Amino acid sequence: MGIEIGTAAAKPGAVTRGELRVGSMADGSPIVLPVFIASGRADGPTVWLEGCIHGEEYGGAASIINFMRKVDPVTLRGTVIGVPVANPPSFNFRSRVSSIDGANLNRIFPGSPGGSYSFQLAAVLGEQLGKHANYLIDLHSGGIGAEVPFYVIYKDDGSDSVAEAKRLAKRVGCDTLWRAKEGQGLGSTVTAEALRRGIPSVTVECGGGTFTPRHLSDYLVSIESFLKAVEVLPGEAPVQESYTIISDGAFLHNREGGLFVQECKVADILPKGGLIGRLINLHGDTVEEIRSPYADAYIAALRCHYYPVHSGEIVAEAIPVESREAL
Repeated sequence: MGIEIGTAAAKPGAVTRGELRVGSMADGSPIVLPVFIASGRADGPTVWLEGCIHGEEYGGAASIINFMRKVDPVTLRGTVIGVPVANPPSFNFRSRVSSIDGANLNRIFPGSPGGSYSFQLAAVLGEQLGKHANYLIDLHSGGIGAEVPFYVIYKDDGSDSVAEAKRLAKRVGCDTLWRAKEGQGLGSTVTAEALRRGIPSVTVECGGGTFTPRHLSDYLVSIESFLKAVEVLPGEAPVQESYTIISDGAFLHNREGGLFVQECKVADILPKGGLIGRLINLHGDTVEEIRSPYADAYIAALRCHYYPVHSGEIVAEAIPVESREAL
């Protein structure tokens, strides 16, 4: 049987597109997911490629649209399903959380058909993944008010799919891997749901703030490299000379409001106590310093330079280096 997702139906040697209805607004207008399906003429695995599970992280949507509109399906062995926007109520308001129920969709899987809207959407996404996908790539960024380096996350939940997820993470074109453990509160993400269903998955993080040509290039490298690693695209996936493995990090919150001034760059590795950034008031006085709580802390996210923040927001993310290893 061919793949059908809503009004999108796979056709060998072609890229088709359509929509999957996932609810409706109070005025009756439908909530739909845009869907691309690129199918090769030869059999192979199915890769689910999605963006904007956090609606303000629009670089993933832009990259999926670019890839799906340019890919030559004749070169594929298998199928690529592209969902540029997985969370329309979040995307439409350029928000990390849903405009309907305020929930963070990427923290509530497996969801529930009888729950609030985001729980219903999570249940639909999980069902579609389980029905169609052999692999998952989930694209993220720092959003509108923050930036992240180009790195990849794989979940380590002790399941049989972890080894394959790590293998794939080492082949998406970057040299830093976050080994995310279940105990870090990430067991309710879409990639954790994929692993529970036996679907190896990775999360690609890249950019934020303004979407640049470099960000687009990095995303496309990660997509194409992943597809080569699972043999959907021809060619060899890139490997790095060495890999930095990070784990057990934390979001850092400010106590004083003001403008956030960066004192390091994303992907820097700081010693314990190293200065990450400062909060200044509207007279330019420093009212708080944000410092690394760990030795060898990889700076995985920073608020944009001079971005205004209230007390208690996330201003940075620091993750200790766990190890360095070869392929």
